[in-house]
Amino acid sequence: IATRIEVRNMLSSYEPLKREPSLAMRVTEEMLSSIASGRVKAGELLPSERELGDQFGVSRTVVREAVRGLEAKGVLEVVSGRGARVVAVPASRVLEVMDLYLQGLHSQNLLSPDDISEVRTTLELKLVELACERATDTDLAELEKLHQAMGKATTATVAGAFDAAFHRSIALATHNALFLTLLDVINAQMISIRVASLALAGRQKLALAQHEDILKAIQSRDAEMAIAAMHRHLEDSRSYYAGGNPREARTDGDRSVSAPVGTASAG
Repeated sequence: IATRIEVRNMLSSYEPLKREPSLAMRVTEEMLSSIASGRVKAGELLPSERELGDQFGVSRTVVREAVRGLEAKGVLEVVSGRGARVVAVPASRVLEVMDLYLQGLHSQNLLSPDDISEVRTTLELKLVELACERATDTDLAELEKLHQAMGKATTATVAGAFDAAFHRSIALATHNALFLTLLDVINAQMISIRVASLALAGRQKLALAQHEDILKAIQSRDAEMAIAAMHRHLEDSRSYYAGGNPREARTDGDRSVSAPVGTASAG
């Protein structure tokens, strides 16, 4: 006869039972799969609740729950008297979700300025390389325009806006929408960093000169020079921010600037 301890040891070898997803969740996953695969396109109306229920073999209540869930995610739009319509998820929605996600990481101390800088450097070095290959005359003209506008900025806030736009324009010049979205996510985290950096004495002038080096390299289609110029710019920017703690003035060539200790990119 097995003792209680032996029985307990035997039972401890079992794996916890996994709860099966609800019918509504399974319908939701099937509908998402149809949308993601392109079988159902943005702007198209879904079949009625009755028809969907017949197709999935579930009740209208289950379908209604799945539709409400997808509506909450921004995937569907319920049109009164017509039914549910597939919505093209805008980039702003992606940025909003990513911003909330990154804020959560910050609050849990799981994302540091160094982490942001590391990802930004990896991304922007590739962006500037591709911009040299793919930039159109219109792209180059926009880069020149933004560069000049930053030079005329009279406040750190305005300079920061044109600074971000300059880097964003490089992403646009790759003609890859995913690159643009990724940079927008990073730029959203950089707003206060840029303004704090550009408010420092001499920083705007230095950043502008570095932007000019990047611009000239892209204009000449010299990817090697562009990567080197961007790398210098990002590495220099790393030293300008970390909570606004001042350090001794640093000299860059004939430029003397006061910079806070830091590791996060800005500029």
